[in-house]
Amino acid sequence: MDTKTALSAQYEAATSIVPSRESAEPWLWADAPDTPLAEDDHPWSGKWLWFTPLSLLDRSWATIRAATEDGLLGYRSKAGTLINTRRMSDDTRRPICVYTRDWHDIPDVQRVLTNLRALGIVDVLLYKTDSDIRRGHYGAGASTYIAPATKTTVVIPKGTREALDHHHAARAQARKTAAARRKAPALKHN
Repeated sequence: MDTKTALSAQYEAATSIVPSRESAEPWLWADAPDTPLAEDDHPWSGKWLWFTPLSLLDRSWATIRAATEDGLLGYRSKAGTLINTRRMSDDTRRPICVYTRDWHDIPDVQRVLTNLRALGIVDVLLYKTDSDIRRGHYGAGASTYIAPATKTTVVIPKGTREALDHHHAARAQARKTAAARRKAPALKHN
């Protein structure tokens, strides 16, 4: 097979794997460069959720997939396919999710949001932690962060602010305890 034919086949294979044509898997995935870790290796991970109209799903996923693979977004992204449906969900839209490693890392969450807006995504975006998803927290008031339509500023709901304050206080206390242990004289055993 000559190079031109091989490249044509590779392009055809890449463009045929789109959410609207996938019939075996509920999600299509893309990883950023140097992302060898499994999902479970990110205990604080979360994701920006974009509920994309079906008419824009394939084109939107191509944009997100390319930006993820180029390292411009989070460590991983996924798009819901046409077989990805939940009871009581909007059948005219599918989710595209862009993951970050640590929902406590507001500058990184903000960076990903800014890059999503730079890609032309102007819709309302919601951010959820994976731990909330595993616990079944869905619906109104379940978002960790919110990005109003067209805005590049992360809105932090009161419950999230309280959780962040608690997290930071616990980390500060752990650092103090560790420092005190390092400074304490070692006990001598006879």
